[in-house]
Amino acid sequence: MKSLCIGFLGADWWGSDARAMAAELRRRGHLVLERNYEDHLPTKWRHPLLKVLRRILRGLMARDYNRSVAELLAVQGMDFLLVFKGMLLTPETLARFKAEGIPCYCFYPDVSFHDHGRNIPACLPLYDSVFTSKSYHLEDTHLKRLSADWRFAPHGFDPEVHRPVVSAGEGLDSYVCDVSFVGHWSAKKEETLTSLRQCLPDIDLKIWGPAWGQARAQVRSCWQGRGAYGDELAAIYSRSKLNLGLLSEAGTGVRSGDATTARSWQIPGAGGFLLHEDTPEIRASFAEEIEVALFSDSDHLAAQVKRYLGDDPNRQAVAAAGHRRAMAEPYTYGRAVDAILSRHGIEK
Repeated sequence: MKSLCIGFLGADWWGSDARAMAAELRRRGHLVLERNYEDHLPTKWRHPLLKVLRRILRGLMARDYNRSVAELLAVQGMDFLLVFKGMLLTPETLARFKAEGIPCYCFYPDVSFHDHGRNIPACLPLYDSVFTSKSYHLEDTHLKRLSADWRFAPHGFDPEVHRPVVSAGEGLDSYVCDVSFVGHWSAKKEETLTSLRQCLPDIDLKIWGPAWGQARAQVRSCWQGRGAYGDELAAIYSRSKLNLGLLSEAGTGVRSGDATTARSWQIPGAGGFLLHEDTPEIRASFAEEIEVALFSDSDHLAAQVKRYLGDDPNRQAVAAAGHRRAMAEPYTYGRAVDAILSRHGIEK
């Protein structure tokens, strides 16, 4: 396989899905020329005054980012431009690449194309192909009008980040719990966890992720007060007895919620026990009660939690089998990279 020169727009923080994709491309010998939006728009600011300043300066920061992206047009022999999500990328900047005859592809990881600003839906018609991690997008008639070529490319785990973590003294004890969930707050997820707490009030439930401060007290009390990223995810997944695979509901402009998510692959990749919402996609990837456990509703979730917390040998065997399956396939971002390179005419 010849080495390609790829312009890549994404993020580069440790544990990000975009970084995992760029790393996979590099492992295959390709040259990846990155423009990371967080170099221009600081997303980690927490102080209220900094948030106000970011809001005031966002337009200037976005213009600076697009100027940086446009610098890639000076690169001779670029094979294609790959955009991971593309929140700050303007259609005017993307059109310049199209005018130069550079193939432009987008990988989109989220449920909705309309919940992250105007640029994303405005750019969709300009891409040669849009790769989505949500299979149901391929059947959405509204989305088909926005782009002529939709393709499926699944999420994956990053083997450098999501790996088993062996206990090394007291440093990882704070991650030990009966049940964990890592992810952004949503009304559906809060309802699920509220029901679990009501059915099993004595379990040690820990939650990491943004926006859980708005949850009701019964669930909010389980929130660790922050999100979890990078190596901390590996520690959580390895040290929790049960890791929940809760899925997002439908967002703006789409009719369906998730069938799998990044957690679906990252938890087994890290050697954690995965208790996942029951969907055809997860069943096609893991064997029920052998490699993962599934639940269909809130009552079933509580029953599954009670069952597996009371059966250490079986729980550990399922987690080990799930990890072996994730590594053997492997369920990394290599599958998404395969789909993108195949679209460009490059086979394994």
